[in-house]
This record gives sequence, structure tokens and C-alpha cells, in this order.
Amino acid sequence: MLSVIEKAIEDEAKKRLARYSQAQYYKHKYASVFSKRTGSKAKLKPHSLPAAWDFHRQFDPRYCLNHSKFLSRGLWRSLQVGNYIPLEALRRSFPKPTGGVRIIDAFSIPDAAIAKIFAKNLIRRNAKAFSDASYAYQEGKTNLDAVLRLRTMIQGETVFVSQYDFTKFFDSISHVYLRNCLSKGGDFLTTTMERGVLSAVMTHTWRDLDGNVGVRDEGIPQGNSISLFLANVAAHSLDKDLGSLSGSFARFADDSVVVNLSYEDALKSSEAYARFSKISGVKINKVKSTGIRIFSDVPCEMAHIDEFSFLSYKFTRHGLGMSAKAEANIKRRCAKIMYNNLLLHLRRTKKLAAGRRGAGFVDWDLVTCVNELRRYIYGARRQDEIDDFLNGVGRIGRSTGAVGYFCLLEDSAKFRQLDGWLLHVLQAMYSRRLQLLPKKLKSSAKQISDEKLLSGEWYDFPAISMETSLPSFFTGWRAARKNFAKHGLGGVDPTGEGYAYE
Repeated sequence: MLSVIEKAIEDEAKKRLARYSQAQYYKHKYASVFSKRTGSKAKLKPHSLPAAWDFHRQFDPRYCLNHSKFLSRGLWRSLQVGNYIPLEALRRSFPKPTGGVRIIDAFSIPDAAIAKIFAKNLIRRNAKAFSDASYAYQEGKTNLDAVLRLRTMIQGETVFVSQYDFTKFFDSISHVYLRNCLSKGGDFLTTTMERGVLSAVMTHTWRDLDGNVGVRDEGIPQGNSISLFLANVAAHSLDKDLGSLSGSFARFADDSVVVNLSYEDALKSSEAYARFSKISGVKINKVKSTGIRIFSDVPCEMAHIDEFSFLSYKFTRHGLGMSAKAEANIKRRCAKIMYNNLLLHLRRTKKLAAGRRGAGFVDWDLVTCVNELRRYIYGARRQDEIDDFLNGVGRIGRSTGAVGYFCLLEDSAKFRQLDGWLLHVLQAMYSRRLQLLPKKLKSSAKQISDEKLLSGEWYDFPAISMETSLPSFFTGWRAARKNFAKHGLGGVDPTGEGYAYE
């Protein structure tokens, strides 16, 4: 165990060091791109280390790498005698897109390593104890498994669909309730040492960068691996209650959908959620929870819905679609790529470096833009690789990118619409780019036709071979569908770029 802890500390330290190095890389990459595109030198902020590294030396990956053996020995002794207590966590708040803040407690590198070791062991040992309908934070289960299960559940003629979401699920779980769930002789297999670690993490101290301090007396910390196990433990009683009723359900963390064949069974499911809310201390989010609805295309004698969203998929009586939030997320990412490459620097500086435009290649920034769009939509695949695969030649490995996640969709209409949207927005941004060009370049600047933008024929520079045809959501989806048909979920990325947290 001592060597396992030492390696886990080193792995965690290297991961955080790599995260810092990556941030510095992108910082200097931006400066390089800025200078290349504008001909001006970028202004870089003075170099500084992350504030968390000064919070405590055990948050500094350099210190932890140099003292991993010493730190592992101390941790192992404290675990053996049962007095393990994590260092106070660094608390930070991040705004949510929907309003409010998300509180994240970051633990020291040694404590994060301990959490990962124990969480992995607990999840593996108790895998069979959890409900088959629970899909979050479990090995061998993915988002798409939950989507497939739910798709089969709603195929009856008359079904009642209920969606439930909890308010601040992680932050409000009762510690008394959790300890009862983890008590010796219960549903979960835990050792005395594991229960000690779980309790220590649940009641950890924290401090923020402003000097405010506190002790967690409810909820579980977001930012700690053990919380993933505890979240499923907390929901286990609800899963058991629902499992004993007529009907079926699918749950992913605090988001769940219940399908019943009668209104009476739907009421019993609703009562199960009310009971769980009462004993766990977690309140039901009434805004995101729809309550009981008939799943129907036509008006009924009671409230009905003709569609609902779950894990970025839209469920209708006619099949699966892409949720509005997932579509908006994809469009936002593509628009950002196009704006950053074509307009950002021109709007800020009104300058364009010599050599960025010219005969043949037309516009190097457009070349970069198209290739970044390709990486986002296709993943790490070239157009010819995708085309060969669709023509029955070769393999492309797992389908990734923005559309790989939507391999379960059978209708191509949404992807054809996205292709049209992409061409339209790219044309609009490129037109605006031409307007922003310096005066000496405007006279030779011409709009590229849709046909040439799609085919990439606007680029004609034999000295440097580049892939400039516009990527296609429809083509990427076809490849993902073929990969799914041949290899099942093993042929696609189940939590890829297309997934948007609902």
C-alpha cells in the first residue's frame, strides 16, 4: 500500500504540473498567433505561479514530487492508526450559466491521491450493489448506455414520464443519512479504514483565498474523487425504492427519468422521490422537474409532453433527436472557432501581418479556421480517412468529435441543418473579415463562393499541401453511425464533444 500511495501522489502531482504547463503553453501560443497574424508583439502578463501552490506546500506539485516518499509514509501511518484527517481544502466559487455559483473544494495533492485510491477500490467492490438503472460514476457504464435504456422504456403506447432533478444535490446531502447508508452490515462493503476516510472527507475543513474558514457539516465536496462514490451511495435508497415499483427508470447522478405504465404507479414513484428528499435533506428542483406527464403527441385529459431531454438527447414518440441545449453548445463552439480565427485580432488591432493573405492560398487564417473546425467536428480524423471508411476502405478507430456522441440518431436532418448553418455563419464572418481588412488589402479581397468554400478549391498553393474542404456534420454522423453498427458503443466516444451538461 505504501508504494501505491507514493505512486498516486506522484501521478497527481504530475497531472497538476502538466495542467500548469499546458496553461503556459496556450498563453505563449496565443502570443505567437497574435504576432503572426497582426505583425505586432503581444503583451504578456508577468509570469506567476498558480495561487493554489502558495496555499500550502502540499498543493505545490514540485514539492510533492520531491517528497512523495516522505508524504506517503506519513499518510500510511495515519491511515493505519485511524487518525487520517485531510488538510483544509481550498474553496473556490464559480458562476453557473443558469445563475448562482458552484462551490468547488480542491484538496491537497496527497489527499487527492488518497481519495482516488479509496474511491477506485470502493466503486469496484460495490459495483454489484448499485442499481442497474444508475449510470453515473461507475465503471463499464456510460451516458449512451442510459440513453439506450431509456429509449426502450418509452416504446409503449401509453406511458407516463416523470423527470426529477435535485437542487444542489452534492451540497445538501445529510451526513446523518450518509452514515446510516454506510453503516456496518448495510448494502455496501466497506472496511474500518475506508469508513474513516469517508467520514474525514465528508467533514473536512476549508479555507478560501480571502481567509474565510469553515468545516463542512452537510453535503459532499465537489472536487474529490470519493464524492463520486458517496453520490451514488446517497441515491441508492431511492434506486431501491423505485426498483420495487412497477415501471422503470434511468438515473445519471442527480438527473433521472421515470417511466410508468399507469398513473397510479407514477404517483407511487413521485412519493418515492418525496420520501428520499425528506430523509436525505436534498430538495427537489421544481423548475427542472416536470412531474408526471403523459408522453403523447396529441392533447390528453391530463398534462402531457411530446418530447423531453436527457443527457443531450431529445426523446420523442418518433425517435431520438438532439436536445436544444446540445445543439446550442455545438453552434457556440463552432462560432467561437470561426470568430477567434477570422475576426478577433482584426477587430482588436485593425492590422494584418504581411503574408497572411496572397495569391493562391488566399488567407492563412481561413486555412487554420477550417482545420480547427474539422478537428472539433471529426476529432483527429482527416476528410480522406472518413471518406475511405464510408466507402468500405480501412478503419478510423473510435468516432470522436462533436457528432460521435450522437451515433444513436437515425434521422440525418439535424446534421444537414448544421451543415447549412456552418456554411452560412462562416460566409458571414468571412465577409465581415474582408470589411475589416486594412485599406491596401481591400482592393484585392473577394468573397469566396459557397461551392469553393465547401470544396476547398479556393486554396491553390501546391508548395504546401493543406486540407481545406469544409468539414460536414452529416458526413461525421454517417461515420459514427457505421462505427456504432459495426462495433456498438465501443466504436464511439460515449462522453465526447457533443455532450452538454443539462
